[in-house]
Amino acid sequence: MSIRSYYSSIRRSLRPQTLLNLMAVMRRRRRTQQRQPLDRGFTLTEVLVATIIGALIVTGLLTVMVELLTSDAREAARNETQREMQLALDYISTDLREAVYVYDGDCLAKTASEKSGSSQQLIDQSCSGLFSYIGVPANSTPVLAFWKLDDLPETVKRQCATIDINEEGAPPCVSGRAYTLVVYYLTKNDNDPTWAGKARIQRFALPRFNLQGLEVTGYVNPVDSGFESWPLIDGTPQGGTTNLSGLVTLVDFVDSRPMADIEELNENSQATVDCPTQYAKTPSDATLSQFGFDGVRNFYACIRVPDPLLAENEGASEETSSFNQKVILFIRGNAEGKPGIKSANEGFMPAIQTQVLNRGIANKVPRSQ
Repeated sequence: MSIRSYYSSIRRSLRPQTLLNLMAVMRRRRRTQQRQPLDRGFTLTEVLVATIIGALIVTGLLTVMVELLTSDAREAARNETQREMQLALDYISTDLREAVYVYDGDCLAKTASEKSGSSQQLIDQSCSGLFSYIGVPANSTPVLAFWKLDDLPETVKRQCATIDINEEGAPPCVSGRAYTLVVYYLTKNDNDPTWAGKARIQRFALPRFNLQGLEVTGYVNPVDSGFESWPLIDGTPQGGTTNLSGLVTLVDFVDSRPMADIEELNENSQATVDCPTQYAKTPSDATLSQFGFDGVRNFYACIRVPDPLLAENEGASEETSSFNQKVILFIRGNAEGKPGIKSANEGFMPAIQTQVLNRGIANKVPRSQ
């Protein structure tokens, strides 16, 4: 292109009409650019409404998720607690199967129940009231007590090779076993940060010998005193003060509420506890009142007692009046204190039970081991 034609084109582009058209196009473009921000995005009100709706949706979803997690934790806590109660029940029932004599609640408290009929005098004469001589831990009530035979410690067995086994007071080397007193307590966990549940079950054992082969303080051989009248011999307490340092906690998270305070039981008219005919509640109501556990029946037993008619029959022989002892054992847990459980009502659990026919024979005189 020549220089002349180039300048000619420039002159044509700078004509007034062309400039006017260009200016009109530029004005339209500016107006379009100014209107565009008004047509884009949301107003402040729309943003606030959207934010509120989003927050409500997220809150609802979080609430549902938290409730599901809490429900899972609650069910897991209940299942775990019930499993622990079952394990404790199995342990105690295994212990009871080895028992040779089980105390019923009336004998422990030295009181006669309604089921004992007119055998009040017989009970008063034969039972010493065990817990008048055995200590009870703080915030506790005794529930179950029985005698069983345990193997002698190895140290005592070694001593048998060097002593006169026929000497009075010598260890029972021939049988290799000695009587052990076992007691189960229900202990409230009030103001005790060590335990998270409402109550726990503790086990105490009073053997004749400790692991060092020494006789345990407070032990009296029931061969000398008899089971029912233990630790009295000729009406005089023997053995000295019993040391409860050997207490062992079996299980936590046992319910400690009186039956009248458990809403679920009241709603179903199940707030009362009765044992079958010819069975005594253990512990007795008198024992519960004595130790501040009025109406608490979340760990208890029903123990078969003698027939009053047979007991009053002066001609009844040992063979006709004695019988195998049977125990019905009950435990109720409460999951309060575990994750997901906010109150005792949420932690409520039905009682579980088992029946044990031990090898003990009631009304039998203990024999030398």
